[in-house]
Amino acid sequence: MSTEKNKLWDVDEKLFASMKGNYVSENEENFFKNIQYKQEYECTALNDVLVSAYENADEIYVVREIFEEYVVGHGIGTNGACEEHVMNLSEALALNLKELGYIDRNLTLWEWLRESDYEVVNYERNYDIIENGKRS
Repeated sequence: MSTEKNKLWDVDEKLFASMKGNYVSENEENFFKNIQYKQEYECTALNDVLVSAYENADEIYVVREIFEEYVVGHGIGTNGACEEHVMNLSEALALNLKELGYIDRNLTLWEWLRESDYEVVNYERNYDIIENGKRS
């Protein structure tokens, strides 16, 4: 894997900078630090499943693609029928899950993640890195 640093979108650079010292919890700090590292250094052609629909009652999923693109979706077995593709983390976090028809509460993805204190996030599912269920 290349060690060359990926250039972040300006909106994500500003987001990461604005969060420093302003996290609402240790898990939020871990989230932003992990995601920034992944976007800068961990390319994924096979997808990085950050949130699995199988692991939360709302059946929300979040998949990182390439460096900083995201697919946010809803439902198990929907074959992508309920998905939004966005170009960066800032856009993903701003998605309103009620407006998309994913949940009945008026929450953005960011608010939804905060509601669970980021417990639904798994940083170990970049399928370019794991082999046979373990990081290689």
